[in-house]
Amino acid sequence: MDKKILTIAVVAVVVIAAVAVAIVVMNNGGKNTDVDGLSIVGRVNSEGSGIILAQGEEKSDYITAQTDMPGLGAIYIYNDSLGLYYVFNKDNWGGKLFATPGAATIQHVQLMQLADMMGLKFVSYTDGTQMKSDTLYYIAGVPSFAEFVNKQSSAPLTGFIIWEAQVSVASVEEYPILVLTNEIFEGHTCCIIGASNKYLDKEGNTMAVFFSVYKDAVDKINNASKTSSDYVKLVEIATKRVAMPDGMTDEEKVEAIKSALENVTYVYSDDNNGSLNLLEKDIANLAEELYNSKQINKSAKDLGFNSYDELAQKFVDDSYLKKAIAGTYTPLSEKKTINVAAISGDIHQIALWFAMDTGMFENAKLDVKVFAQSNGPAVYGLLSNGEADIGFLGAPPMTIRSMNGEDIHA
Repeated sequence: MDKKILTIAVVAVVVIAAVAVAIVVMNNGGKNTDVDGLSIVGRVNSEGSGIILAQGEEKSDYITAQTDMPGLGAIYIYNDSLGLYYVFNKDNWGGKLFATPGAATIQHVQLMQLADMMGLKFVSYTDGTQMKSDTLYYIAGVPSFAEFVNKQSSAPLTGFIIWEAQVSVASVEEYPILVLTNEIFEGHTCCIIGASNKYLDKEGNTMAVFFSVYKDAVDKINNASKTSSDYVKLVEIATKRVAMPDGMTDEEKVEAIKSALENVTYVYSDDNNGSLNLLEKDIANLAEELYNSKQINKSAKDLGFNSYDELAQKFVDDSYLKKAIAGTYTPLSEKKTINVAAISGDIHQIALWFAMDTGMFENAKLDVKVFAQSNGPAVYGLLSNGEADIGFLGAPPMTIRSMNGEDIHA
């Protein structure tokens, strides 16, 4: 795959942030001594989602890509890496209905941002809605490509924004892929690793050990050439662990997995040194945007902060990653158990499963117990109630739930 750890970029015209939130702890090497709440301690991936169209829809009706600067009045996003302008046809987006995996997901936030960029209202659809040309409509809570297909029988769906490997499954099933989020939200943050501050306060060294293994797993995935044993093992693990619709052949599943792996960028930090400074900026942007869109009902000032930047600086803690990379942690002399909540069937989190299924955690004397959950809010719930020590989930669920619950405060 030959992927590299990427620095998160800001896309012209649209600023996208995706990060989780939670209170930061830590007497045990962390930022502060507030033991209640949660912290952001690492990244999982950037990019890795896309917009599917219903069969019969034409991609060029919604977005066209070109190398020349669009004319005055055009609505577009420029992708610097590709050197392409993605031009949006507002007239064809208005009055259309798209599905999202949930209102608290980064995919939903991105669709909302596209609507805002085009000057369209963003409104939930219910049966009987008279759709207007000045509005982009959505149905939240559609978790998979198979559910999107089923939903088309009861709602006039034009498309679906969803994560991998569901995008690649749709492609294998010959549904048109309008655009990857990689193309229009270049380098955007997606999933993060959150942790319980009580756990970090007690087991900060164990957290660093976990990251030493997780970092190595991400590096193996990114460095695996398609002829290597690591890549063969990765595809095997992903085919077993990632949710696929019934009826797909083994060959189709492998095809979808290989495609999905190409579209997800696996990371653990902003750079190879373990910094999460850019993630702090993402948190600040995301928190403010979600508050302005009324998904969060407590502003940074309501929670005692002078700004969203100050909020983010408290909540993101890269000390455990930096210890892992620098090797300044103490190797475990006896087995330690870590309870991990993660979204089930999600290829974004495949590095966790790769480390488990290849014995990497076991070799470090870590007994990692994974509690599979249906979505990010459910992962947050286990973190919040103490059933999980760390969690792999999307950024918006953590941000929304933590701020609304006042788990975050100055």
